[in-house]
Amino acid sequence: MFNNRALIKIFAIFFVFSCSLWASPGFSLKTDLVEVQIGENPFQFSIIDNEKGNILLQHSQTVFYSNEKSFKVLEAVNIRVEEKTLKADLILEGADHKAVFIISAEDDNLIRFAVSGSDSEITSIREQFADNGEEYYGIWEYPRGGAISNRGADCDLLGYTHGKGASYANARAPFYMTTRKYGIYVPTMAKGRYSFAKESKTGFSFDTDNLEYYFIYGNDYSEILKTFNDLSGPAFMPPVWAFDSIWWRDDDYSDMGHKDIVADKKISCAQDNVLATANYLQYHQIPASAIWIDRPFDAGEWGWGNGGFDTSEKGFPDPKAMIDNLDSQGYKLLLWIANRVHNKLRDQGYKKEYLFKGYTDRPAADMRIPGAYQWFMDYLDVYPELGVRGYKIDRGHENEMPESVENENVFLFNKMTTEGMQKRFGDDYLIFARNTFDKSRQYVGVWNGDTSGDYAGLQISVKNALRCGFINFPYNGSDTGGYTKVPSKELFARWLQFSAYCTMMEVHIDPKRTVWYSEDYDSEMLEIARKQCRDHHDLIPYMQSSYFNAVQSGMPVMRAMLLMWPEDEKLNNMWDQFMCGPEILVAPIINEKAKGRKVYLPDGMWVDYNNKTDSVKGPSEKYVDSPIDVIPLFVKAGAIIPRGDILKSNNNWTENWKPSLHIEFFPSNNFSRSFDYFDGKKTIPIICHADMEGNVEITFDSLGVNGVLEVYCKKFDTITKNGKRLEKNSGFKWDSEKRLLTIPYTGKTSVSVTGTVSLFDNK
Repeated sequence: MFNNRALIKIFAIFFVFSCSLWASPGFSLKTDLVEVQIGENPFQFSIIDNEKGNILLQHSQTVFYSNEKSFKVLEAVNIRVEEKTLKADLILEGADHKAVFIISAEDDNLIRFAVSGSDSEITSIREQFADNGEEYYGIWEYPRGGAISNRGADCDLLGYTHGKGASYANARAPFYMTTRKYGIYVPTMAKGRYSFAKESKTGFSFDTDNLEYYFIYGNDYSEILKTFNDLSGPAFMPPVWAFDSIWWRDDDYSDMGHKDIVADKKISCAQDNVLATANYLQYHQIPASAIWIDRPFDAGEWGWGNGGFDTSEKGFPDPKAMIDNLDSQGYKLLLWIANRVHNKLRDQGYKKEYLFKGYTDRPAADMRIPGAYQWFMDYLDVYPELGVRGYKIDRGHENEMPESVENENVFLFNKMTTEGMQKRFGDDYLIFARNTFDKSRQYVGVWNGDTSGDYAGLQISVKNALRCGFINFPYNGSDTGGYTKVPSKELFARWLQFSAYCTMMEVHIDPKRTVWYSEDYDSEMLEIARKQCRDHHDLIPYMQSSYFNAVQSGMPVMRAMLLMWPEDEKLNNMWDQFMCGPEILVAPIINEKAKGRKVYLPDGMWVDYNNKTDSVKGPSEKYVDSPIDVIPLFVKAGAIIPRGDILKSNNNWTENWKPSLHIEFFPSNNFSRSFDYFDGKKTIPIICHADMEGNVEITFDSLGVNGVLEVYCKKFDTITKNGKRLEKNSGFKWDSEKRLLTIPYTGKTSVSVTGTVSLFDNK
């Protein structure tokens, strides 16, 4: 018996074979890697892998639309091939005019297609391809088909309103890639729609009379993502403090009456609540770098739109003093904002004719109007002048503007807010938004909308984070614990564990869900929050370095497993575990009352990162016990993981604090590995090589921060550092129970360890 997927593949093989009968190489465009073959009548084209002869992509149909009429392309005529470009005229069914089709080879792995109509009445263009049974990744942050594959999805390329587990998860980009190792990118901000694996076809349409798209070929996903990153532009590089935990309340006017134990006073206004959050974090020694204030914080109805802060007795009587207080403790303050006007902002906007009319009573400003762009930037200037270091941007998909301009308007608003911050702080700011489109990544990160405070919310947060990786939004996170509902202790603990391995860890507290109030949770909950925030803080060197690599390469920090093991088909739809950077496998607990879970370990050798002693050979599946304070973690053989306390943030509890690193090594025989450490300005390779005899060599130039090397092995013979042999009990420490060799370092370092037995060696 065949399953549905098998039948699809059989049909696809037949379809591709039949198409190949007409796809004679009479007209073609060829690079060293692929060839595009054109069929004249009917007009179709195929893209073939030169090495294996496989048809990667089979074009099915092109359709032009003019108002309510559609015109299918019948044939290609007047085909001209000039060096790396092929041009043709297209005959349209039922039309008295032709269209134009251009193919150009931009590189060996990159083909550009351009389709345009000569009729000025053309309103949209659709391209359609054969579905070959492959999986499709990208386009939307929120799942519209499967968990991470888009098979079966048929949706607009716009923000998304309501879904299971989360509402308003709106990051998106006109890019997808498939298990057949190609990607397609459409560099436009026009309204579009994608359909995947519907009636054996996959396609997209955009409201434009000139459609351009790129076919990207790669031997693996990393090559496709690198080319996409080069075409669409890289993500912004956040400041180091953006990788620490961030805390917030939905309403700082609520939950009054508690005592600020540091200030020794009753919390009686919103400003007290903000400062109490900062004080409690420091009192309980929970590393944190920022607090954001959500709406309301402004005077007037809806708490937004009059400019500045509500300086009433119950609001923020002295916002400058509050911000200065936070800054002195090591916190940055962020604010909620939106392109949704109210109060004076709305009155001014209507008067200046900067707002979209006929939509909600709190419409958006049209950022395409230069005057509106500058007007909104001027309005926001009061906040950076007070010392506010960034924004959380809300809204943008709730009937504030026409759908036809949503993508462009969202991008421009993201850009405008960034330019306003950069005027004051250079690159030392942070902005993240729930509504982002493609090139917005160069300005903002992503928060995944309004998640439900249940396990459905946690599960969708994992999926959304991995899906953000496919569309090159590497800085992302969720409202830890969920936005709606009060999370149970168990759920909050599991969500904190997941967030500790996200690029952005932002924690939501509020009435009945504040981890340090004993009437909300017990002392174990507080300890779990402290531990996960400390682990997240300790990972900043690794996270920041992995993120800098993402900026250069497009390979996300939070990686779906398939990105690193593309040939393992078991990973094609796996979403409940992921790689954090190149070395750490994270398997969050995502089901209620679970005491453990199965973890799939791909090909290679692995060690349990929680005990750092138990090694496992993959591919294999392993059940891992996971009490409420433990998240299953594994690391790869040969892993190099720089960790440490390189950011002071709110750490005023450590006397004479200074930065330090501890760099973990998991050497394996006959194995070489290099990790590019980012020091905030440049990358410095940390290199580890181990031969078959168990001799380990570690070298790196000055990292700017001193610390210790932590080498995990079963045993060793001798240690030489910078040409000098270290004597026993002098210059290093050995913990036989933990199988941990600790060697201090300063500056440029070269270490040789002889006679090691790897954790991954069965001796």
